[in-house]
Amino acid sequence: MQKILVIQNARLEGPGTIGRLLESDGFELETIFAKKEEIPVLDHKMVLVLGAPESANDDLAYLKDEMDVIRQAVQNKIPVLGICLGSQLMAKALGARVYPGPKKEIGFYHDVVPYVKSGLFDGMSSPFAVFHWHGDTFDIPDGAQRLAHSGLYNQAFRYGSAVGVQFHLEVDGDIVKSWLDHTKEDIPDYIDPDKIHSQIDSHIPKVQKNMETFYKNFRSEFKLAKV
Repeated sequence: MQKILVIQNARLEGPGTIGRLLESDGFELETIFAKKEEIPVLDHKMVLVLGAPESANDDLAYLKDEMDVIRQAVQNKIPVLGICLGSQLMAKALGARVYPGPKKEIGFYHDVVPYVKSGLFDGMSSPFAVFHWHGDTFDIPDGAQRLAHSGLYNQAFRYGSAVGVQFHLEVDGDIVKSWLDHTKEDIPDYIDPDKIHSQIDSHIPKVQKNMETFYKNFRSEFKLAKV
């Protein structure tokens, strides 16, 4: 069975919908909780680096190890997808600056616009629906292609076999509820968590549909054949 390395950085931030899509295609997920477990030797069909509240600029050994793995994957042309913190680690690993954005974005948004025509967004509207939960942003690494943006943030880029996305498409309703219920202290006053709760049933299907489309495109782009 072909293995996918999943680097999980927070207990509440698992692979969600993309994990289920990978497993349904026959891939085996090797999930590593990076704060507690050593990252294995890279011998995988793909690497998935997930989000967390930490910053890519935090002086933490496990985050430095993840950036080493990202660079190794790029060097060996192994597909690697970074989500939220994962995208910020990817940007920093490739030499770009990561820094606080103008304001936190938390909730369901319909604001991500493909910057260039990319097969990764085929079949998705412009703008398209996502779930945001971020406060840091990144510059686009030298030699990378900016793929998508919103009003305040760079949202996606590609560098060789590496794709970083600031937004969340992998979430399901239970994940969003868990984040809202367990991280209330991180939500600024100008964001209404009750409103986000009320939007889950109507907005999650749109986000999951975009996850399915993006995953299909990613799998095709990097020739991840079903097992």
